[in-house]
Amino acid sequence: MRFDGKLATATEAALDMALRPFIERLVKPDKRERATSHFLPKRSQSSYHELVTSIDTSRARTCTPADLAGWHEVRGVLFVDHDAYSTTAQQAHELYLQGAEAVFVAYGATFALLRPKSGAPLLIT
Repeated sequence: MRFDGKLATATEAALDMALRPFIERLVKPDKRERATSHFLPKRSQSSYHELVTSIDTSRARTCTPADLAGWHEVRGVLFVDHDAYSTTAQQAHELYLQGAEAVFVAYGATFALLRPKSGAPLLIT
């Protein structure tokens, strides 16, 4: 999935700032070793879909625009299929999580926004 130049591809530094703490904090404990081996660094054949299915959703709740008040400008990485983009939480929630399976991870993994294939977006803290 491409976004026609609207978003910049995430740099290696951005990926490291988002992925490493994300895997440590928000991936199910039994999936962490596999996630680390597939995404730090990312293998070309690995899809970020695997990260989406590895998330520990026990701390998740349905996310509304009001939940993001004060977090709109927080920067992070949006993971979609095989691609990763640097963006803000607001852009990820409003524009790019609609109708696509994806996850936005704030730098430092302070929170994540998950858009599963079906259902409402989830906020994970």
